[in-house]
Amino acid sequence: MKASRPLRTRRRTHREISTVRPRQVLVIGSLSEFSDRGSANPEKITSLEQYRRSIQDVEVITFDKLYKRACFIVEDR
Repeated sequence: MKASRPLRTRRRTHREISTVRPRQVLVIGSLSEFSDRGSANPEKITSLEQYRRSIQDVEVITFDKLYKRACFIVEDR
C-alpha cells in the first residue's frame, strides 16, 4: 500500500512526497543497563546486538543513542 501526502512547508513547492517503506525505530533502555558495576557486560551487549540483527527493517537503539542523535541534529543547525 502506498501512502501519499503532500509535504507541508512554509513555502509551497507543489511537490509530492510519498513513502513506500517508512522507517521504524524501537527505542529501548539505556547504555547503563548493559554494564555491571561500571564496566561493560559483554554478554548483555552481545545479546542486544544479536537481537538487533534478528529484526528486519526495524532499527533498535537505546535512549542514550537517540539523545546523542538529537543533540547532533540540534547542534548542526
